[in-house]
Amino acid sequence: MEKHQKVYKITSFLLQYPTAEWVNSLKEIKSEIKKMNDPVVTMYLNSFLHYVETTPFDELCEKYVYTFDYHGFVTLHLTYPVFKDSRQRGEALVKLKNAFKESNVEELTEELPDYLPLILEFLSIANEKQMHYVLKLHYKSMEKLHENLVKEDSEFHFILKAINQVSLQQLENKDVS
Repeated sequence: MEKHQKVYKITSFLLQYPTAEWVNSLKEIKSEIKKMNDPVVTMYLNSFLHYVETTPFDELCEKYVYTFDYHGFVTLHLTYPVFKDSRQRGEALVKLKNAFKESNVEELTEELPDYLPLILEFLSIANEKQMHYVLKLHYKSMEKLHENLVKEDSEFHFILKAINQVSLQQLENKDVS
């Protein structure tokens, strides 16, 4: 697995609602992060993990809900801040769903296709062409999400910083038509 795929896989998991399984997996995730050869991305991910390790579980859950479930501008559904519930959002969701279908990726969730953890899971297994297509569609939304998390003083911004760092590297390494 390439570094960018590993980052997408790890961050997909870290952006899900905290559960006992989530907490129990952190040791393995830390081990995988140590193996990465990217000090900047490693620093961002370790900063988030430090927050997780020093925060009581109930508080982690409350912070997650407060951050992602109560604000329209801080949502893990990337098309919502851009289109709200308009027809254009529906069209964007169809494009993304078609990209998932074309890659033979089965959706294992009932979430809409613009749900960031689902997109990251897709990016962790997508071929280069599919990855670039989805990144070109959603990179600006991921940047905006990072900005909003910083404004909210949310530790989740470290995860988005790692995602955006890797995504920018991928977009700069390929001239996509």
